[in-house]
Amino acid sequence: MQLTLFCLIWITGLYVFNSLVAREFKKISLKPVFLYISTLAMLGVYGETIFGNVYNYLLGHLLWQYTIFPIHHGYTSRFALVLWGMYGFHLYLMHDSLGKRNIKSAKHLSLIFCVEAIIIEALVNLTYRATFGKYIFYYFPADLWHLTSIEVLPVYVVGGFAINEALKRTKPEPIFFGLAATMLAFVLIFLT
Repeated sequence: MQLTLFCLIWITGLYVFNSLVAREFKKISLKPVFLYISTLAMLGVYGETIFGNVYNYLLGHLLWQYTIFPIHHGYTSRFALVLWGMYGFHLYLMHDSLGKRNIKSAKHLSLIFCVEAIIIEALVNLTYRATFGKYIFYYFPADLWHLTSIEVLPVYVVGGFAINEALKRTKPEPIFFGLAATMLAFVLIFLT
């Protein structure tokens, strides 16, 4: 129940923040928001698992480890579906606002994603730690107080490009690709 309340507060906060940025109450269209949430949830958990393994293989140590419902050696978590889904909700709202300001290039969107992701990641982890006394995920480098790390920035730049490209290609069929992303995420989280 506490995690549900925590997530509802964050979703409300993301909606209010994006409405303030847009200077209007944001309208939500179900098909595109479903696509954003499911795509980010799927790409997030797969990306964490792949990058976590590659990072550990190349550098010989972990960059982060989930503490809430960890799976796949802590590289990701069952709770990560919700976290990445919340970020997908934010991206849905933000991409609409940026599109109205003609900010649509993959380069700009990827850089915005990179900066936003690290800030939101740190804030979510910080508020969870302040509320419940522990980290959702613990970054081993102490450069940003173990809430996140500068070392993850290159991954978020590459991830931003991948996410923007995936969303661009899947927008014509949001239900089909949203369901496909949901099924793929389900396989990684619950069947492996």
